[in-house]
Parts: sequence; structure tokens; C-alpha cells
Amino acid sequence: MLEYARIAEEGGYEAVWVPEAWSSDAFTLLGAIASHTTRLQLATGIVNIYSRTPSLLAQTFATLDELSNGRAIIGLGTSGQQVVERWHGVSFERPLRRMREVVDILRLALSGKRVDYEGEFFKVSGFTMLIKPVRARIPIYLATFKPQSLRLTGEIADGWLPTHLSLAQLPAMRADLAAGEAKAGRLAGSVDLAAQTLTSVSDNGDEARLLCAQHLAYYIGGMGTYYHELMHSYGYGDEADRIQARWKAKDREGAARQVSRAMLDALVIAGTRDECLEAIAKRKVAGIEHIVIFPPHGAAVADVKRTLAALAPAQRT
Repeated sequence: MLEYARIAEEGGYEAVWVPEAWSSDAFTLLGAIASHTTRLQLATGIVNIYSRTPSLLAQTFATLDELSNGRAIIGLGTSGQQVVERWHGVSFERPLRRMREVVDILRLALSGKRVDYEGEFFKVSGFTMLIKPVRARIPIYLATFKPQSLRLTGEIADGWLPTHLSLAQLPAMRADLAAGEAKAGRLAGSVDLAAQTLTSVSDNGDEARLLCAQHLAYYIGGMGTYYHELMHSYGYGDEADRIQARWKAKDREGAARQVSRAMLDALVIAGTRDECLEAIAKRKVAGIEHIVIFPPHGAAVADVKRTLAALAPAQRT
């Protein structure tokens, strides 16, 4: 991870986004990266809002911001019922209401003000952090997708952090964001878009696309129902059903073969360097301000380094 961060900083990337699922926690790695870099912004991509209290999140992000001299970015998501209840033992209740309260408390605590907050989930009184972040307003990005959650993002967040975003669905999603922005009296387009996009570069474009297809098959076939339903909403229902069926039959290779080229072209950046640069340009034209590239499961260290080097902003100017 530290080597990836070094390559990214030298290559002109703006930020590193560290996820948190069932391996390392995000903050320990971000703290290590902070001490080995000087310019990269340091983001959680993402941490969930159930396994830590808002006050602890505020303390942790303030610490990261101080350690990095003002480079922290807050990336939050609700996760899902399986992870929240089965892994963390916490009831997965009213995620959007909980998200609103978490963001409210974070804003108050990070501003340096005393937090006296009466919510439906959280009742906080007399909490004032001794540590002060470098910035009073650390950017908050929310990983959301459905219309109601997108409107919330437009209303309260600095950025939107979708995963497996379909370009065809972007205008409708932008409209939901704009509705939230309007409700809060914000200008349309106030919320930054940082799309987490599965990315792989190889001299053999088919090999890169296969890695991404295998990753998508895992998400659609083996990660509960959310991504299977998402593909249906995108218009890839037939492919999603076939992927899920092959996955349940424990035919992993067969599941990956059901990922169509159309689905790959819409959701991922994969192929030769020229093909990937063309895909990036297409997304920029569509209005995606920031592309957060992430390697597919199964990518070797050499694959990741090759992708980072091939698509480095410093190499594209």
C-alpha cells in the first residue's frame, strides 16, 4: 500500500482512497500513508456509519487531518444489513436518518464547537474535542445510489462517491442530487463527483477486461442482492441473472463469462492504455469530475503498479 501511494504521489494523482471491508482498517493505513507522503489527499473510501460512533469518527478524522497537515477527506457509507448486523452486531435501522445525524455531529465536532445534539439515534451533550483539525471543514463524501439517498447527498455532502456508476444513468442521478442541492439552497453542481471505477490496464486488453469481469461477477453473484438489483436497474438484468445463477452453482469462471462487453464498457475502465485513456476522456465529457480508479480483486501487485503508472496524470499532460 505504501508503495502504491508513493507511485501515486510521484505520478500526480490527487488522492488515495482506502476502503474498509473485511481486511485492514482504513485509518491505520491512512496514518501510515500520511507519514510517507507530502501532497496526496487521504480519504476513506469508505468507512461505514454503524461500527463507530459519530464522536469517535470526528476524533479519528481530526487526528488524520492533523497528522497529514490538512489532507484528510471523509468518505462515508451505510454499508448493508449483512455487514452491519452479522459482522458488527449492530441493528441496521433507518440508514438515511442515521447518516444525516452522523454528518450533523461530525460538522459540529470538527468545527471546534461544543456538541449538544438531540437526534433520533444519537443524543450527545457536552462533547468538545481537544484536538483541532487543520481545517474546520473537512470535505465529506457519501457513497450513495438510490434516489432518496442521492437527494440527501445533494443536501448535506461536499461530494458523491458512487461505485460501479453507469454513464447511461448519470443524468437521472444528477437530477436527484440537484433536487437535494435545491432543497438546501445550494447551486446545482455544488456536490463534487468522485466515481470509484474498476480499472485495469494491460498490453493485452482482453486480460484486463477479464480481471474486471471476474470482479463484477463476484459483486453481482456473491455480494448479497444489492449489486444484482443495481444491474437490473441499469438494464443488464439478463446478464445479472445469468451471473448470479453461475455463481450460485460455484462456476466462477462461467459467471465471469456472462459479463457482457456492453456492461464492461459502461461500468469499468479496462483494456490497453489507449483504450483506458479513451474511457477516461469519455467520463470526463459526461461530467465526472474525479475518477477514483481501483484495481479488481485478483490483480497482482505488478498489475496494479502498471495501471497506476500507465494512467498517471503526469503522463497524460
